[in-house]
Amino acid sequence: MHFPSFPSLPAADAFCILLAGGQGTRLHELTSTECKPAMPFAGGKLVDFTIANAMRSGLSQLLVATQYLPASLTRHLETEWRHQFPSGIEIRDGYRLRSNGYRGTADAVRANLAEIAASGAEEILVLSADHVYQMDYRAMLESHRASGAKVTVAVTRAPLAQASSFGVLSADSDGVIADFAEKPARPHPTPDDPTHALISMGVYVLDRRWLSEMLAFEDGMDDFGQDILPEAVRQGVARVNQPDAGGGLYWRDVGTLDSYRLAQLDFVDPVRAPVPLPAATVKPSRQMQLAAERGSVLLPGARLGYRTRVERAIIAPGAIVPDGLVIGEDPEDDQRWFRVTRGGTALVTAAMLDRYREERPRLHLITLPFLPARSS
Repeated sequence: MHFPSFPSLPAADAFCILLAGGQGTRLHELTSTECKPAMPFAGGKLVDFTIANAMRSGLSQLLVATQYLPASLTRHLETEWRHQFPSGIEIRDGYRLRSNGYRGTADAVRANLAEIAASGAEEILVLSADHVYQMDYRAMLESHRASGAKVTVAVTRAPLAQASSFGVLSADSDGVIADFAEKPARPHPTPDDPTHALISMGVYVLDRRWLSEMLAFEDGMDDFGQDILPEAVRQGVARVNQPDAGGGLYWRDVGTLDSYRLAQLDFVDPVRAPVPLPAATVKPSRQMQLAAERGSVLLPGARLGYRTRVERAIIAPGAIVPDGLVIGEDPEDDQRWFRVTRGGTALVTAAMLDRYREERPRLHLITLPFLPARSS
């Protein structure tokens, strides 16, 4: 693999925990047999972007908290990434630690606090394993230490219409967070731009001792967005870090079928990708290029038949679109066979196509006009 370098800075000595246990329910059938961080993306896995950031930021202490369908993710981390970290990668599955697994994002840290404390690190860098972006975490760590904050949250701006899918916050002129709401129905816009809101990127630096005190309460305090961050804001000890203060940061949460499809299209041409690819560059096939021209994405093992037209679709791994099939031009017909979002993305899986092949001919016969028998 080839990894672009960040500017030279002292190696970060924070303990890094990567939250990679999510199911990704809004991706529906795509995550029925695979966890979200292990979903294919731009020739690699979705998790590759965050873990490449951690490696290039000089982090040596990395723990990955897995839970939902972790097998393929674990194999990927062990074969592609473990050797990139001086101290290796520790993988801690929630169901192996506890019968009921991790209860939330903060509880995943609670379950591994003993190991974190034994490392001697005074700060904990918490990362989500399912975002697409490039960031040097060392600058954020230095800012956190200089500010004296107990919690620092990386933030970016998002269109107000999309902000209700994220943690939305506001901060004063000194960067102290004044308000935080997890996925609010009516997000507040930024003071200088009524069309955008300030949102959390899912990247946190926390003082280890302070967080340990918060996690000492076994009842509650299980989730960062619902529990830990609101408490830090109430105490006045939370600050923002804005990596894109000058504009231009590419950051995508690909938690929905629409966002997953659109973000993939940004990486069809590796040369023009908005951020460097963390995995070895894989030249897209001719079919992938043709699909992308129509706003569609072919995942590994997917193929298009002869004279197919596929608009704004995700063709799932292993799905073979039959000859002549048209998707994306008749929403009513598409919804009969495939999963179609409000944003117009059609998810097409092998099982859906099997049903189409089985039932479509029968349906066609049923809807033919009645013709009376000829008289003899």
